[in-house]
Amino acid sequence: MAPKNRSARIRKLASALSEQFKLEHGKREWIQAEYDDRRAEWTLSWTDGPTVAQVTRAARAADKEAVEGVRYERHYSQRAYALGAIGWALAGADQLGGNGWWATSRVEEHLAKVKNPGRPKPGRETDMVERLITAADNGRGRNWVEGSEICGLVDKRGLSWLLIPAGKPDERLPLTPLEVLTAHYAQGEKQRAWRERLTLLTELEAFAAVQADPEAPAEAVAAVLELVPDVHAAIDAAVADLHARASSS
Repeated sequence: MAPKNRSARIRKLASALSEQFKLEHGKREWIQAEYDDRRAEWTLSWTDGPTVAQVTRAARAADKEAVEGVRYERHYSQRAYALGAIGWALAGADQLGGNGWWATSRVEEHLAKVKNPGRPKPGRETDMVERLITAADNGRGRNWVEGSEICGLVDKRGLSWLLIPAGKPDERLPLTPLEVLTAHYAQGEKQRAWRERLTLLTELEAFAAVQADPEAPAEAVAAVLELVPDVHAAIDAAVADLHARASSS
C-alpha cells in the first residue's frame, strides 16, 4: 500500500533537497520528481550537484517511507563531462585513441564519487574546460556538446594541447617550470605520458636534459634555474637513500 500523500511528500522532498545541497535552478541542477505511470515508479533526477549516494542518504533520512523504491538518476552537464574527462586522464587513464563511448563510461565511473563535478576552479582549470568544450564543438556553434564528443576527444588527443595549443604560442596557458621543461624535453614514452596525462619529468631528468643541451632555449634555462632548490633536494634524498642501502648491506 502506497504511503499517504506520497506524491506531495516526494515533490516537497525534491525541493527541500535541492535547497539543502544549494543547487542552482538556472543551471538545471534542481532535483526533479517524476512519476512513470507505466512502471508505477518515482524517479528523483538532477544534473551535477551531489552524488547519488549523498541524495539517497539525505532522502531516506528526511522521509524514508515516502522514498521507498524511488529511483535516483544523476545526469551530467557538458562542463562536468569536460572536467571529468580531464580528471580521468590525470588519474592515469589507459587511453584507446578516440573511442568516445568507451571513454564516456570510464569518465562517468570517475564522476560517480565526485560532488559538484560541473564547477571547475577559476583560472587554468576553467580555461582547460572551456577549451575542451569549444574543441569538441568543432566550430559548429551548437549550444550543447555530447559527453561522448568531449570524452572521446580527450581519449584521442590527451591533455597537453589544452595547455599548449599547436601553432598558437600566444594562447599557451601559464606553465610551471617543470611543465615547460617536460613539454620541451620529454621523449618516447615520457612524451606520450605528458601528452596524454600531463605526467612530468623528475627534477633531475629535467636538469640533466637542459645541461646536456648546448642550444637550450632561454626559457628552458630560466625554468631549470627556478628548479635548482628542488634539484638539490632530490639529490640529497637520493644520497640519503644510497647511504641507507649501503648501511643495510
